[in-house]
Amino acid sequence: MANPTKPAGTQYRFGKNAVVRVAPGMADGTKPLAASFKVLCLVKDVSIGLTNGKISLENFCTNGNTIDIPDGTSMGEMTIGTANWTEGDLALQIMEAAAQNTLGTDTGFDVWVEVCPLGIGTTKPIYDLPIWVEKWDMKIPDKGVITVDHTVSVYGKPQPGTQA
Repeated sequence: MANPTKPAGTQYRFGKNAVVRVAPGMADGTKPLAASFKVLCLVKDVSIGLTNGKISLENFCTNGNTIDIPDGTSMGEMTIGTANWTEGDLALQIMEAAAQNTLGTDTGFDVWVEVCPLGIGTTKPIYDLPIWVEKWDMKIPDKGVITVDHTVSVYGKPQPGTQA
């Protein structure tokens, strides 16, 4: 039996070079300066995306059937995987300060996130996401490393761009 081959035109990317950076949000809602960002070292994965809003119609013109129609809204989504905790990790300190409402921004919850799926570099893709840290959860096992999980909400939706 011959070795299987990849079909012509098939493309894929591995996530191992991805970089996630966080910075305290600015009081005016603008993106923080590059020097403010710290790399968030995650154990496994990060997920970003969006869900487009809709309304459901059911009337005589639809013969009583329910029809979903886009309403023009979009809601961003982000799931951050587990991170190994150490007391000197600046990115985790930003996330904890946001959860504890001590960042000093207007709301105290804002963190700006950059997701770089292909790593850091000129012309590589980047997604900007201002987030609110809803939950901070430290797990301290009797065996193994201390970890931290976060639950976040995205303001708006992920904004795609290209790194300068």
